[in-house]
Amino acid sequence: MAKPAGFDRDIGYLMPFLDRVAATADTLPDTAAREELKRLMAEEKERWARIQQLLGGAAGRTSAPAAARSPSAAPELARARADEINRAQPRQAGLTVGSLKRQS
Repeated sequence: MAKPAGFDRDIGYLMPFLDRVAATADTLPDTAAREELKRLMAEEKERWARIQQLLGGAAGRTSAPAAARSPSAAPELARARADEINRAQPRQAGLTVGSLKRQS
Protein backbone atom coordinates (compact mmCIF):
# COMPACT_ATOMS: atom_id res chain seq x y z
CA MET A 1 0.00 0.00 0.00
CA ALA A 2 1.38 3.42 -0.95
CA LYS A 3 1.61 6.35 1.44
CA PRO A 4 -1.08 8.96 1.15
CA ALA A 5 0.20 11.85 -0.98
CA GLY A 6 1.85 14.81 0.71
CA PHE A 7 3.10 13.17 3.87
CA ASP A 8 6.68 12.68 2.69
CA ARG A 9 7.04 16.40 2.07
CA ASP A 10 5.37 17.35 5.36
CA ILE A 11 7.45 14.92 7.39
CA GLY A 12 10.48 16.18 5.48
CA TYR A 13 9.77 19.62 6.98
CA LEU A 14 8.81 18.28 10.41
CA MET A 15 11.94 16.27 11.19
CA PRO A 16 14.40 19.17 10.62
CA PHE A 17 12.08 21.39 12.67
CA LEU A 18 12.24 18.92 15.55
CA ASP A 19 16.04 18.87 15.18
CA ARG A 20 16.13 22.68 15.43
CA VAL A 21 13.97 22.64 18.55
CA ALA A 22 16.29 20.04 20.12
CA ALA A 23 19.35 22.10 19.17
CA THR A 24 17.78 25.18 20.73
CA ALA A 25 17.54 23.28 24.00
CA ASP A 26 21.28 23.88 24.44
CA THR A 27 20.58 27.61 24.75
CA LEU A 28 18.17 27.24 27.69
CA PRO A 29 19.64 28.47 30.97
CA ASP A 30 17.80 25.89 33.09
CA THR A 31 19.60 22.52 33.03
CA ALA A 32 16.44 20.57 33.82
CA ALA A 33 14.55 22.35 31.03
CA ARG A 34 17.37 21.59 28.57
CA GLU A 35 17.32 17.90 29.42
CA GLU A 36 13.54 17.68 29.34
CA LEU A 37 13.31 19.40 25.97
CA LYS A 38 15.97 17.14 24.49
CA ARG A 39 14.16 14.06 25.82
CA LEU A 40 10.79 15.26 24.51
CA MET A 41 12.21 15.94 21.06
CA ALA A 42 13.90 12.53 20.92
CA GLU A 43 10.62 10.85 21.86
CA GLU A 44 8.73 12.95 19.32
CA LYS A 45 11.14 12.02 16.54
CA GLU A 46 10.70 8.34 17.41
CA ARG A 47 6.91 8.70 17.24
CA TRP A 48 7.03 10.45 13.88
CA ALA A 49 9.48 7.88 12.48
CA ARG A 50 6.98 5.18 13.47
CA ILE A 51 4.11 7.16 11.95
CA GLN A 52 6.09 7.38 8.73
CA GLN A 53 6.62 3.59 8.80
CA LEU A 54 2.91 2.98 9.32
CA LEU A 55 2.02 5.32 6.48
CA GLY A 56 4.47 3.38 4.35
CA GLY A 57 2.57 0.15 4.98
CA ALA A 58 4.34 -1.30 8.03
CA ALA A 59 2.29 -3.70 10.11
CA GLY A 60 0.73 -2.28 13.24
CA ARG A 61 1.71 -3.47 16.68
CA THR A 62 -0.88 -4.57 19.16
CA SER A 63 -0.79 -2.75 22.47
CA ALA A 64 -1.66 -4.00 25.91
CA PRO A 65 -5.02 -2.97 27.34
CA ALA A 66 -4.91 0.32 29.23
CA ALA A 67 -5.18 -1.42 32.60
CA ALA A 68 -2.12 -3.57 31.87
CA ARG A 69 0.12 -0.66 30.85
CA SER A 70 2.37 0.86 33.45
CA PRO A 71 1.18 4.24 34.68
CA SER A 72 2.83 7.18 32.99
CA ALA A 73 4.68 9.93 34.83
CA ALA A 74 2.84 12.51 32.72
CA PRO A 75 -0.29 12.74 34.88
CA GLU A 76 1.86 13.37 37.97
CA LEU A 77 3.83 16.06 36.16
CA ALA A 78 0.66 17.64 34.84
CA ARG A 79 -0.87 17.62 38.30
CA ALA A 80 2.23 19.18 39.86
CA ARG A 81 2.27 21.89 37.20
CA ALA A 82 -1.45 22.60 37.69
CA ASP A 83 -0.93 22.89 41.45
CA GLU A 84 1.93 25.30 40.86
CA ILE A 85 -0.20 27.46 38.58
CA ASN A 86 -3.11 27.42 41.04
CA ARG A 87 -0.89 28.67 43.86
CA ALA A 88 1.08 31.24 41.87
CA GLN A 89 -1.45 32.57 39.37
CA PRO A 90 -4.99 31.42 40.14
CA ARG A 91 -6.68 34.23 38.21
CA GLN A 92 -4.35 34.14 35.20
CA ALA A 93 -4.84 30.40 34.79
CA GLY A 94 -8.57 30.90 34.21
CA LEU A 95 -9.49 28.12 36.61
CA THR A 96 -12.84 27.95 38.33
CA VAL A 97 -13.87 26.49 41.65
CA GLY A 98 -17.18 24.85 42.27
CA SER A 99 -19.96 23.66 40.06
CA LEU A 100 -20.34 25.13 36.58
CA LYS A 101 -24.05 24.26 36.58
CA ARG A 102 -26.47 27.04 37.34
CA GLN A 103 -28.26 26.67 40.61
CA SER A 104 -32.05 26.93 40.14
